[in-house]
Amino acid sequence: MKQRVAAVVGAVAGAIAIAGAGCASTASGPAMTPAPPPASVATEPAAPVPIADPPLPVATAPPSCEARRGPDGLRRAAVLRTLDGGLGNWLRTVDIDPKLEHGRFRGWIIRALPGDDACYADLDLRTGDVVTRINGRPIERPEEANDVWDRLRTSPVLVVDFTRAGQPHTLRLRIVEP
Repeated sequence: MKQRVAAVVGAVAGAIAIAGAGCASTASGPAMTPAPPPASVATEPAAPVPIADPPLPVATAPPSCEARRGPDGLRRAAVLRTLDGGLGNWLRTVDIDPKLEHGRFRGWIIRALPGDDACYADLDLRTGDVVTRINGRPIERPEEANDVWDRLRTSPVLVVDFTRAGQPHTLRLRIVEP
């Protein structure tokens, strides 16, 4: 049973994670050096030196996701990198569990997504969402999940059907060539 759950979790998590690749950000600001003190006059006490206002924070661009192409696109190269990396590697980045209601499987509940990954920042998936289908296909059994995983290699789109607070939602991302 544990292997079955792990296989399905892997495929579901992998499909959710396709957008999670190649994020990086940098931030830097100008160096500040204090001004030299003013020369004092020997006959009169030196005038007080005004204290400069602290430097304003430098605006930095938010981290960006190299896997994304526009608001609704994924780069095929990023999708292939994720698929080639394998389910095991990707499983270390997310946390999902089976969602059961009255003993029946309803989907995979998202427990945690990588909070420091810009690729997840603007995806409409949140902790507590329940993934029910990927690309229109069921994902309850390992063979179903593996089929979805394999089909993503050539799919023109990634569609994640999920519920949030009991209401149905769909995340749709085109998979595009560079």
